[in-house]
Amino acid sequence: MKLSTKNSLIGKIADNVGLNNKFHRYQKISIDPNDKALISPVEGKVVHIGNIDNEGVLISKRNKKIRLEELIGKNYNQFAGYRYINFYLSPLNLHFWVTPYDGMFTYTQKNEGQSIFPIYIGLEYLLGINMFSKAIKKNASIGSVFKTEKFPIAMIAVGSLNVNRIHTDYEEMQNYKKGTPCGYFSIGSSMLLCFPNHLKYLIDEGSDVKIGQRILI
Repeated sequence: MKLSTKNSLIGKIADNVGLNNKFHRYQKISIDPNDKALISPVEGKVVHIGNIDNEGVLISKRNKKIRLEELIGKNYNQFAGYRYINFYLSPLNLHFWVTPYDGMFTYTQKNEGQSIFPIYIGLEYLLGINMFSKAIKKNASIGSVFKTEKFPIAMIAVGSLNVNRIHTDYEEMQNYKKGTPCGYFSIGSSMLLCFPNHLKYLIDEGSDVKIGQRILI
């Protein structure tokens, strides 16, 4: 199932000059298929590790509330009491993402967003002002529910100023091995990874991570 959110004005300009081409290329990543750890689906910075309350409400780094139901529909209740990692992808990072574990996609929800000019998520990290919770509600996103053998996880790709363009490249109800490329952005964005709260962190807030790096076990 190939899905794409609408392109932004800046994204169209980047397409026309060929700037987005390098972001769309999948690259081979090296992982141990027998290792039991979840891997990072993206390359970027871990800007926050937070909680999801018992009503499926995500609490942002600046204590703003975001309802998972708006991002993954009725599946939000599977993630009540979970935790999440917010990864920020700068324009210097690779912009494709991979499956963090063996499993299958069971649900996908595309949200086109409401902004003519997408909100620049990077301002939150550069200036310390609240932008992420606004971007979640205003920018385009694609929420994916991924079922492993033991528990579901969710991956939510959120567009940013230069993008608002997100693509998926997978089929639902089909088994995938850990580390399989399954989508990409066009220049700068964020990824939320929702996971059970019993998993142990192998990374810290502020860490720079690579695609395929061990992050949870």
